[in-house]
Amino acid sequence: MKKLLWLISALFIAACTQTLPAVKVAEEEMVQDCEYVATISETADPGRILDNYRPTEHQDEALQRAANLGATHIVWVYDYRIGSAGMAYRCQP
Repeated sequence: MKKLLWLISALFIAACTQTLPAVKVAEEEMVQDCEYVATISETADPGRILDNYRPTEHQDEALQRAANLGATHIVWVYDYRIGSAGMAYRCQP
């Protein structure tokens, strides 16, 4: 019974983890020889109550969108509390 509780607890913990996309944050000099993919912007809802506000929430969404487009790097254009924008690039290894 004790092992079963440990197993269930481990499954719940593993199910709650969030994996971040494999897009790296870069500076402009690092992506000079890379292919431009898109400019991505995300904003937070300004009318939302910010009780559970995470400062990087819109950054995570922008990184996920960049990963979905096949980007490997992102250069932030701006990053404020209400939103972020970045230019996504695909670099060859």
